[in-house]
Amino acid sequence: MTLSTLVGLTVCWLTTTPFGLLAPLAGLCLYARGKALTLLNASLGTGIIFSAAVWGTHAKATLDVALMWTSMFAVALCIGAIVTSAATARADEGADGTASEHPNAATTPQVTDNHAIARSETTSSGPSLSLIHSEDRDLAAHAAARAFWTGVPQVVRYRQLHGDGSYRWIETRSEPDYSISVDIDDVVTDREPPAEPTSYCDLDVRQSAKVVESLFGNGWAFDAEGRWIYLHPFALNSLGVTLDDLNAALEEGHTAWKRLLHPDDYDQIAAAWRHCLQTGDHFNVEFRFRRANGAYVWARTAARPTRDRDGGIIGWFGIALDIDVYKKTVTALRNRERELSQLVDMVPSHLWRLTPDGEPTFFNRRMIDFLGLDVTDLEESDGSRLDAFMRTIHPDDAAGFKETLKRCLVAGAGFDQIYRLRRADGAYRWMSSRAEPLRDQAGRIVQWHGVCHDIDDQMKAEEALRQSQRQLQQLIDTVPVMIWSTTDKGTPTYLNKRYIDVTGITLEGLFAADGSPAPLAVTHPDDRAAATQVRTRAFETGGSYFVRYRQIRRDGSYRWTETRAEALRDDGGNILRWYGVAVDIDDMVTAQEKLRRSERELQQLIDALPIHIWSWTPDGKLAYVNKRYLEHLGLSQANFEDFAKVIRGLIHPDDSVAVELVAANCLKTGDPFTMRYRRRTPDGGYRWVEGRSEPLRDQDGTVVHWYHVSIDIDDAVRAQEELRLAYENLARQSQAASLAELSASIAHEVNQPLTAIVANSHACQRWLNGDTPNIERVQKIVERIIRDANSAADVVGRIRALFRQSTESRCRTSLESIVSKTRELLADEVLRRHVRLEVDSEEGLPPLTLDRVQIQQVLINLVRNGMDAMDTVGGDKVVGMQLRRAGDAIQIDIRDRGRGIAFPEKIFEPFFTTKEHGMGMGLAICRSIVESHGGRLWAENNEPRGAAFIFTLPIGPGATP
Repeated sequence: MTLSTLVGLTVCWLTTTPFGLLAPLAGLCLYARGKALTLLNASLGTGIIFSAAVWGTHAKATLDVALMWTSMFAVALCIGAIVTSAATARADEGADGTASEHPNAATTPQVTDNHAIARSETTSSGPSLSLIHSEDRDLAAHAAARAFWTGVPQVVRYRQLHGDGSYRWIETRSEPDYSISVDIDDVVTDREPPAEPTSYCDLDVRQSAKVVESLFGNGWAFDAEGRWIYLHPFALNSLGVTLDDLNAALEEGHTAWKRLLHPDDYDQIAAAWRHCLQTGDHFNVEFRFRRANGAYVWARTAARPTRDRDGGIIGWFGIALDIDVYKKTVTALRNRERELSQLVDMVPSHLWRLTPDGEPTFFNRRMIDFLGLDVTDLEESDGSRLDAFMRTIHPDDAAGFKETLKRCLVAGAGFDQIYRLRRADGAYRWMSSRAEPLRDQAGRIVQWHGVCHDIDDQMKAEEALRQSQRQLQQLIDTVPVMIWSTTDKGTPTYLNKRYIDVTGITLEGLFAADGSPAPLAVTHPDDRAAATQVRTRAFETGGSYFVRYRQIRRDGSYRWTETRAEALRDDGGNILRWYGVAVDIDDMVTAQEKLRRSERELQQLIDALPIHIWSWTPDGKLAYVNKRYLEHLGLSQANFEDFAKVIRGLIHPDDSVAVELVAANCLKTGDPFTMRYRRRTPDGGYRWVEGRSEPLRDQDGTVVHWYHVSIDIDDAVRAQEELRLAYENLARQSQAASLAELSASIAHEVNQPLTAIVANSHACQRWLNGDTPNIERVQKIVERIIRDANSAADVVGRIRALFRQSTESRCRTSLESIVSKTRELLADEVLRRHVRLEVDSEEGLPPLTLDRVQIQQVLINLVRNGMDAMDTVGGDKVVGMQLRRAGDAIQIDIRDRGRGIAFPEKIFEPFFTTKEHGMGMGLAICRSIVESHGGRLWAENNEPRGAAFIFTLPIGPGATP
């Protein structure tokens, strides 16, 4: 009924005629019963009389309008009369109450496990009438026709033939375009068949068609074989054909509809028509037909068979309505509805609708996709849709949302709320919802329409902005500077927290008693005039300013402060405000004063040191020579040209070439160098000096300066030479005295401390024989002699204990302490031989029970062997010592960068040596000591070069000898 009313009003609006009202009037006639139908017909008759009266009594201007209304009422009255006759027949047919013409009249069966319900979808005409029980056939056909013509769904019950030959009760809901049938035989209780319908009057087909001509539409008739026998004259003129033209298609094997229909519609209509001719089913179709001008328009037609008294079909009569405007209107409405639906679904917001009680009834597509559920998914047996929806709101926001919604529902006020809504993936996002009530004419709320915007990104951005503002304020308050601002005229407007905390002055404190600004009230009186002058000049010129002065502190003291200020300008260059920072530089000022004093002291120290210092640029130009060097050369001032000439003549001729080559290579490669050469003294002699040069590099590794020191080492060189000769002499004597393993062992172990004693004795003798005996140096050498003598005694005692297999001298000792003592004993030798000793010790190593002196001798022997192996090898000389835990033992690795070992196992045999003056007893003794401690000593080659001596010492109370 609603659809027919909408279509009728649309037709009236498009055609500016009242004929569109025929559709809703026809619907009213179909639904009206009894007195209501009589009253409707009386109203239509009154309308005809009133329109005719207007037509006869009013001016000519209203004649056309009155004529249209009179015609419309006349046609409507004819339709009402026909429907009234049909309604009387239907009342007789439906007296038993087995069929209902309204969708709500039929009771929908409940689906249970014991009652299977068959459901099928058919065409708009429903199932074939031949399958419907003869007593129910007319009732089903009428229901399908009403649905087809009026667009109002019809529900009817009838009996339908099944494959086993039995009839079962079916309930069908007929729509204009389709129908749905449900098997209700198992639940039907009233099985009385309807009263036998009144048969059609045995009228002639042509006479029936002519009766229809007076109705709205075009009447037509076919004979039983489907041949045209009648068509309304208006239709013949409109189509531009004759009945013979239309029937000519039969000779070609087509139906009589061939010449009329659109090619795209013909096959479907022809199939339906042939089916109806065979079965007698009612013919209800829509199609496009061609007019005489060649244009195709939409029409709706229906036909019924005329039967004789024996039930045989003797012909067909029908009516066709031009529904082109209706179809176009419906298409436009559907397109509009589709566009509106797309708009609702595609708008970048969530749209929803509630009942007056707050129950959700609609979500748009975006909201469904967001929530992962539709309104129908909110149905719950133990609660309302609103309660189910509330579970999608964040628990912290649900109570506030529900309270606000409840208040708005009661008061009818607009709803506005911000909350977090759960997305389908479980994540919560911030939403902003607004809703307004829709009211009827009486002001009652009939629905709530709302929109929900995703503001999660906005909320996060606002939170980030607030966080940024907090951080900025915290930064301003905690940054270790004092920040202030003034107006363009210099009136103070802001002081940060640190400014107030440090100075004890608030913003009000920067104003005088008369209210005038006094921004320099925190400045020391002695500095105020200079600061005022700088500040005034900056305010006059608009340029930034920088000033240093003493500023007051909270305790009343003054500290040096540096202030910088810049002007903030608008687009036109006008100053809006001044911003400045004040930094406490008192420590820096104090440090600078200390630095200047330190520089003076350092210069005095450099000039007083008994060494020669000079520097040059990366390209080889001299930059500095210390005072002592100039005085040594006889130069009164740093004349670099004279210095360069003099220095080249001071180097011994045998060393000058090598010095120049090394210096040139140093400047080219940037490598530091240390070189010994002889330099002429003022008395004409030559003394050995050691020159060391190191580059100063920037962050990129580029050399920016070279620094060089020259140290007189002539006495040390001569002492080392004598010591070397003493070592060689002692080694020869020790080797000659090694007649047996025991003697060799004792000589080897005692040789080291004795050699040191001899070397220190010679040095002591030289210091005593000098022109001025150096008692302090002699005292140190004597202490070394005593230390080495005690060490020799300990070695002898340990060797004796070794051969006695004694463990009395063992104690729990940290291996790191033994390594540290070993480094101390070898420090002078390592420095003399230009070797770097690197130690890598694992943390947390436990103490061991061992003989401290014996293990120390093993370490010294292995390190010295590594240094001896690198004497003939160039490059960086490094001996590495690594201590780490290996299971229940501690492993010590000593690695060098020499030439490696040709016989890793043979070198531990007594009297086997690879040294020119070696005795071949050192490694044998070392292995004996390690094995006596329960450990193991072995050797292997390094990759890519060098050798490694590795030994282990067990962790425990002690090792069994």
